[in-house]
Amino acid sequence: MKWIDKEISQLYLELQYLEDGLFKQSTLTQARVQTSRVNSSEKQLVAKLELKEDITSRIDRLTKGRLELVKLIDKLDNPKYRLVLNLYYTQQKVDLEAGEIMNVSKTTFFRYLKLALTELADLITHAEKEN
Repeated sequence: MKWIDKEISQLYLELQYLEDGLFKQSTLTQARVQTSRVNSSEKQLVAKLELKEDITSRIDRLTKGRLELVKLIDKLDNPKYRLVLNLYYTQQKVDLEAGEIMNVSKTTFFRYLKLALTELADLITHAEKEN
């Protein structure tokens, strides 16, 4: 999930860069422009728009995948496991901070995390077999 969040963040940065640079210079001018320049500008604009659409669709896919993971975490039976995964992955708390929230030691926190990941992996495997 941390990888998904990082990837989404980077894609938003790419999208912002594209949007900032996309319409900075107007391609419509009063001066006469050669056809090759106009075609080149149009091709660049179309290419940027296609890239923007691709980035947006990748963000959508990653967001849907993240939401599916959150739903799977919510299906875990043990509330401590749900909490440890939500704190560590969804809210991105560091181990000490998450342990303090749960009122457990760092060692206990990591034991819960390992058990929660094992149970989550079993749940994912079971869900894949059903599909």
